[in-house]
Parts: sequence; C-alpha cells; structure tokens
Amino acid sequence: MSGLEVAAISLGAAVARAACGVWLGDHRLASAVGNSVIDLAAQRLTSAREQRRFRRIWDEAAELIADRLLTLRELHDLPANEREAAIDAVRDTFEAAALTEDDLFKQDLDAGYLDRHLRAQDPERATRAGLSGAAVRLYDLMLRECSAYAIEVAQAMPGSGLAAMAELLRRDRQILDDIRVMLDRLPERRGVRDFERDYRQLVANRLDQVEFFGATLSESSRRYPLSVAYLSLTARAAQAPDDLRAADPVERVLARSDRLFVRGQAGTGKTTLLHWVAVQSARGSFPDRLASWNGTVPFFVPLRRYAAAELPPPEGFLREVGRHIAEEMPPGWVQHRLRSGQAIVLLDGVDELAEDRRDEVRRWLGELIVAFPRARYLVTSRPAAAPEDWLATTGFLTAELEPMTPTQVSAFAHRWHEAMRSRCATELEHAEVTEQEQGLLAALDRHRHLRQLAGYPLLCALLCALHRDRRGQLPGNRMELYEVALQMLLERRDRERKIDAWPALGRTEQTLLLSDLAYWLIRNGWSDAARDEVVDRLSAKLRAMPQIEAEPQRVYRVLLERTGLLREQVAGRVDFVHRSFEEYLAAKQAIDEGDFGVLRAHAHEPQWHEVVVMAAGHASAAGRETLLRGLLTRAAEPTTSRAHRDLLCLVALACLETSPERSPELERAIRDATAKLVPPQSQAAARALGRAGPFALDLLMSAQPNNEYAAVLTVEAVRESGDPAALPLLARFGTDSRPSVVNALIRAWPHFDPEEYAQRVLANSPLHAGELEVSDVRTLPALPRLARLTHLKLDLMTGDLGVIRRMPGLRALQSTLYALPLDLSLLKDLPELAELRWHGTVANEHLLPELGLRALGVAASLFDELSGVEWSSLRSLALYSVDTVAPLRAAHLPQLVDLELYLMEGARIDGLPEHRGLRRLALHFETSPELRALRAVPGPVLELHYHGRDKLNVRSLAGRPNVRVFVYQRHAQVRGEAELGPGSELRSAWVDLSTR
Repeated sequence: MSGLEVAAISLGAAVARAACGVWLGDHRLASAVGNSVIDLAAQRLTSAREQRRFRRIWDEAAELIADRLLTLRELHDLPANEREAAIDAVRDTFEAAALTEDDLFKQDLDAGYLDRHLRAQDPERATRAGLSGAAVRLYDLMLRECSAYAIEVAQAMPGSGLAAMAELLRRDRQILDDIRVMLDRLPERRGVRDFERDYRQLVANRLDQVEFFGATLSESSRRYPLSVAYLSLTARAAQAPDDLRAADPVERVLARSDRLFVRGQAGTGKTTLLHWVAVQSARGSFPDRLASWNGTVPFFVPLRRYAAAELPPPEGFLREVGRHIAEEMPPGWVQHRLRSGQAIVLLDGVDELAEDRRDEVRRWLGELIVAFPRARYLVTSRPAAAPEDWLATTGFLTAELEPMTPTQVSAFAHRWHEAMRSRCATELEHAEVTEQEQGLLAALDRHRHLRQLAGYPLLCALLCALHRDRRGQLPGNRMELYEVALQMLLERRDRERKIDAWPALGRTEQTLLLSDLAYWLIRNGWSDAARDEVVDRLSAKLRAMPQIEAEPQRVYRVLLERTGLLREQVAGRVDFVHRSFEEYLAAKQAIDEGDFGVLRAHAHEPQWHEVVVMAAGHASAAGRETLLRGLLTRAAEPTTSRAHRDLLCLVALACLETSPERSPELERAIRDATAKLVPPQSQAAARALGRAGPFALDLLMSAQPNNEYAAVLTVEAVRESGDPAALPLLARFGTDSRPSVVNALIRAWPHFDPEEYAQRVLANSPLHAGELEVSDVRTLPALPRLARLTHLKLDLMTGDLGVIRRMPGLRALQSTLYALPLDLSLLKDLPELAELRWHGTVANEHLLPELGLRALGVAASLFDELSGVEWSSLRSLALYSVDTVAPLRAAHLPQLVDLELYLMEGARIDGLPEHRGLRRLALHFETSPELRALRAVPGPVLELHYHGRDKLNVRSLAGRPNVRVFVYQRHAQVRGEAELGPGSELRSAWVDLSTR
C-alpha cells in the first residue's frame, strides 16, 4: 500500500469519526472526535460482538471516503511528500476539532458550515504544518471536500440514538451501499469555493426526504427518502389540444412549458412535487422526458414565509435552503443563473398568503420574468385562491393536480411499503411489511370511504403509516382518521418511548390549546404568527386552565417540540405543519365556542370550506342541524349572490360526508337546494357531489346534462365513488363520440372493476375514432371487450400483451415505454394490422417483414439487422435512435412515401438514398446534423423538428423549397429561415412565427 493510500485511509477514518459525532447528535461524544467517538458510542451497545460490528461499519465507511478522496485529480499535481503533508494536516484538523455548536446538529447542516467551523477551531493548522503555497491550496480543497463527505455520511445514517444504532447494525450493508452511492453522486468540485456544488449538495440533502408530521411513528415510517417514495401524479393542463383538459403525468406537463402554474386541493402533493423537482435539479437526475432540465439550479421559495414580510429579491432565494452558506455566495450568482436560463424558481403556496397580497405576488413574479425571461418558473396554489387564468398573461401553462386513481393509490402504497422493506434486516420482517401492504390494499378495496381518503397523497401516507403502526387497524371515516392521528401525535409517542416532558400535558389539554391557536389563526386569516403573539395567546388560554402551573413559554416549547403539529421553520414564526390538521382543530374550537353564526357567515370563503365541513362532523346532532339549516337559510336570502348561494348549498352538501347523523327532513332540504346544481356546472360542484355519497348518484340519475361540459362533470362527479351502482349512469354516455366525454369515461375506468366497466360502459364506445391510450396495466385484460378499438397506444412499461391475440380488429399498435421485448408472433393472427410503432426491443424479429405492414416505426438498429429485405407494402417508415442512414441504402422500399428519422447526437445523414415516390422527409433532433446533405434530396416536403434550446442555422438549405421548421423550445432561435425557398415555413410549439 502506497503512502498516499495510507494517508487517505487515515484521513477517511477522521472524517468518519466526525460524521459519527454529527449523526449521534451527542455533544459529549461529538466533542471527543479526535480518537474516541466511535469507541464511546460502541460502549452503548450491550454485547462485544455488536461493538465490534459497529466499529467495522465505520472502518468500511472510512475506506469509502478514502476511495473517493483518491479520485481527486488535484492530488496528483504535487510531489508525494507535499500531498501527504496536506492530507495529514486535514486529518489533524478533523481530529482536533470539538463539534459542540448547536447548529452543527440541525437538519440543515451543510458542508460550508462545517468547513468554517473546523477552520475556526484551528485557523493556523496549515501554517504550523509548514505547507507550501500549492499544498495549502490542496489543504483548503480537501478540507472543504471532506466536510461534504462527513455530511453525506451523516445524512445516510438512520435517525439517532440507541434505536438508530441498532438499525445501523441490522442494515449495515445497505447503508454502506447508500454511502457509496451518495459519495459517487457528488459532482466534481471546481476549486475550494465551488459555491454551486455546495448549494446543490445542500438542496439535495435538505429536500430529499419525506417527513410525516414529525409524528409518533417509528423512525422509518416517519422519515424516508423522497427519491424512493415519490410517485408521479396526474395533472390536467388547461391548454389541451381539444381545448378541454387532457390528463397527463405531471412530468409530461412540466416538459411542455418553462412556466407552469400548478393548482391542487389540499394534500394533493404540490409541495412534494416542488421538492422532487428541486432534488432532481440539484442532482442533475431528471428522467429522459425532462432531460433538458438537467444542468439547472433550483431555488425553493415557500411564499408562506412572506405572509408578513416583503417578497425576496433574487439573492434572498437562499433563505429557505442555504442559510449557512448564503454569505459565501458570489456577488450576482443567483441573477447570473436566472439570466442564463439555468435556474428553476419554485414558488410554493400562493393560497397561503392573504388575499390582498396575491396581486402583489403576481406583480413581483411578473417583474422577475421581465428581468429573467429564460429562467424556468413553477408556482403552486389551491384553486380557490387563484383562478385558472391567474398567470395567463405572463405565459404560464396552467395544470391542476388530480386526486390519485386507484392504480396510483396502489402504486403509492407499494412505494411507501418498499421504503419500509428497504429497512428490514430479516426475511421475516420483509414478509411482515409485505403482509401489511396486502392488508392495506384489501381494506381499500372493501371500503369506499378509505378509497376516497387515499386519493390524496397526504391522507394516503397517513393511512399507510397508521395501518403499519396500528398492526392493520384503520379508522372508519375521515373524522376518525384525524382523531386517531391526533391521538398518536399528542399522546402515544412519548408514552411508548418513555419520554417525560414537563409540563406533562394530557391529550385533552394539548387539544384545547392547539384548537384555540388554530381557530385564532383561521379567524384572522393568518398562515403563521410571531412566536411572542402565540405565547401571549397561550397565556390567555392558560388562565382558564389552572391545573397547568408552567409558564406559557414553557408550555409553548412542549407543544412545539413534542406534538409534531407546530413548527418554527422560520426563526420566530410559528405555523402548523399541515393545513388539514389546522382546519380540523379550528373546526372543533368553533363548535366548542358555539360559533355557528361565524361558520355560517364565512362558509362561502375558500379558506373556511374545510373548517365548515369538519365542524359538521364535530357538532352534536342538534348543533349540526343548526349549522346546516343556517347554511341553507343564508343561501335562500335575497341579498345572497348567485355564486355564494350555489357555493353555500354545495358546502352543505359536502358536510354530509362528515355528518354521521342527520334528520330526514334536513337531508331532504339539502337535496332540494342542490337539485338545481345537478347536473354539475363546475369542478367545485362535481367534487362536492363526489364526496356527498350515494344520494348524489340518485340526483345525477334523474338529470340530463344539457351540454358537453356538464356531461364530463357528471362522469367526474361519480367516478371517485368507485361504486358499481354508478355504472348504469356512466353507461348512458357509453356511445357518446364527443372527445371530452370519451376522455372522462376513460379516466374513470381505473376507479371501477376493469372487466365490468369495459363490458357495461365501454363495450360500444367509439373511443377517439377507434383510438385508445392505455396507461393502467389493470385494464389490459379487458381490452378485447372494446368492440370498436382499432388503434392501441400502450403507455405502459410492463404488462402481459398476450391479450392482443384476442383483438382481431386491431389496425395499429404503438408504444414508447414498454420495457420488455414485444413477441412479434402475437401479431401474426391480426389480419387488419397495418401499423406498428415500437420504440423498444422485439422478439422473433424475422417475422416483421411477414406482417405486411403499411406503416412501421422501429429502432434503427433493428431495421439494419433486416437489411436486404424487400418491404413491398411499406409506405411509411420511422426509425428511432438513428446514428447513420446507411441501413436505408440497403433497403428496398418501392412504395415508400413518408420517412421519419429520430437522430442521435452526431448522426450522419450524408448519402441519404433517393426514393422517387417520397413525399415527406422528417428529421427530429436536439443537436443539428449537417443539413447541407439534404440539398441533394429533391422532391419531398422536408420537415425539421428541432427540440434543442440553442440556435439552429438553416442557411445551408437556402433556396430549397418546401422546408418546414418546427421549434419546440421557447428560447430556441432559427437563423436563415428567410432564405428558404417557396412553400417553406417556420412554426413554434407556442405560436406560428412566419409563413411563406
């Protein structure tokens, strides 16, 4: 072993000890980093064998750190003696440091902060070591780099305390593998002061985790990596091609625009989506669909932090993530990233600002866009706070997050339990988690109210956690769900962990205090409040609770630190962790105070909707009668506007979801009041009807939608129920050919039994002129029941395609995602099949020429393998991943009229063969090939589909007629278009730029 390797391992051990101290968060241990922190920690374990295993784990972590150190190219720029002296000096700095500052143990610890702390502990280390100027520079670089390694290792560790040490022993191999991955994922440092590298690492570590409430769950249930558990949700873009909303995976919607306004109801995953975007941006790990977003820098700005403050300038974007390193930021760094188009600005929660501040946000955002038009912007809000066109004038595409489908709920639950399985040490534990997952899915299948709750990611995660923590027992309805959650948050955790807090507040006392705070915030329209004001509010409440003798400040600390419901994410500002629990508690307080008049007066306001609905659940039977009749009475008053009248009736209707008891007369009155709202004429009406239950289905059955939009909303109103009783209603629209109605029926399909739905609703549907896109694998077996299906597009990665044999009327098959080989023998018995477009691999490829296709799209490599074949009937050909056109020169294509090539970077297109009958030649590319070669291709219309962001120069085609250039990125520029010949034109995905 060389001296360099010995020095690197010695330094790795010192860094590992520092990471261990930071991980354990114990000041006594951390201050002993020099030699004994790991030994002292090991002494907490009971057996000698466990202590040895614990030490070996950290020895292996040290070797992983050393391996990463040895990849630094700067190590090889110095003589051996100088580089080893620099390494030894870094080791000595780590070993001499006492990690005692509180900030070192906070979750947002970053490498820059640790680096500064180490230097402050021993500022003269490099001088005392007698390092040369070059060795000092290496010392500075390695100290900063090793600080980053220490943070990554500490982040990879499971929780803290004795339980975490036991978990480390159980999962040692996996955790060490995670450390290896995390170290490898760090980008190469560009000098000591590589601020961007430090910032990216901080964003990725800070935001790549889901922490559920800070609650009473086990550590693995409470916090797990976002990158493991993230599930792509569905969004509907307002500017769909058919001018009606089309459902898409949210990543596909993101790829359509550099400016996206995402709306979604509470708990639909808006903040999680922004965190996911931030983490992928920080790591440069966006999926292929968003590959052009790699290389960006994220800036996450939660607007609720500015409820009582001025909105931040660009340099203030680091206040949420990056407070420790903001002082190191080079002047103008944020502005440079924004101006260059390398930034993503993530603005979270327009709805969490007061209504009179929202226009200010819009103006502020507009000014940002004028100053930095090339940056990407994502903005989120609840729909009630901002209409669909709120940002339309600034070029934003609007999309609304939808509740999860049953398939998505199953996938969410699977990923959640997969995160739990990743922490299992034995096969028995693994099997237990799998059994819990199956039990939860079975419960969702049995109970409609659970399926409704699980449609929102927030509540679905809660169901998963409760089901696991309660050994398979779930609450019966929404109100019980919140009650059980509060029991866990306010009572069970400390008792089961044997943690004594002072003062010892019971669950009833905590609920009284928190409910008062929640109602106070709601009543004043605040999303948070100053800490001193909260303490004063508690002080006033405590005067009526003499059994609590502690000072208000001490009570506040217990509520903040032990309940998991309050937080100070911004120093000195207090808010609730989740709005949903705040609304639940505020509703309880409103009922306890008898504020039926207040609820009645505010029921039309969006921020009060959920409070009123849950107040109906908290109220006694008599109180509920008073509340709901009050809503109906106010709706009937002549001074109430039409909009408010309808909204009040719908709120009353929504209250039926949480009302376990109501008189027949009251229910009849609500039904009469809402009869005029059926069929629904708005999304709000459709959602309220969906929540109201079976009686709403009766109303819809007795109504006839009078326009296309009403028909769509009727389908959406009943789809969430998943109730088979809704199938006769949906079957009424089964032969409807209007595209938006067909879309609505297809979206509803996964909510019901796929076979039964296909038979009763879609059997004779015209679909989209016979076309259908399938994105749910559960619907595959039912496809043969669709008599008019002729063109099938599979938006699936897996699934049994044997069902295709039973679809003799199929004329076209297409897939861009399917990961398994397509067995071409499945297609031999399809006499009508004329078109196949398949981006993946195939089996039995020798059968391809025998299918007699008229249109074919396959990988260029597959087409090359079939060289020499005569394609006598082929009229349209698309080749994917083309790096050369040589295979076309060997192909015999006598009937070809349409050729489409998807070019790889660096593809050569010279020598493209001439096909006399060719009418259209289309090229897709991100990096322009040598276009001059196309001048020699006469005759056909030439289409250039440019997907890149840089400039495209078409001057080499000057004078060439019938050239059509399509540009898909907002800031891409085309040079030389004016020199193209007659019949040429330039088109943008956003707007036609010119026509010749």
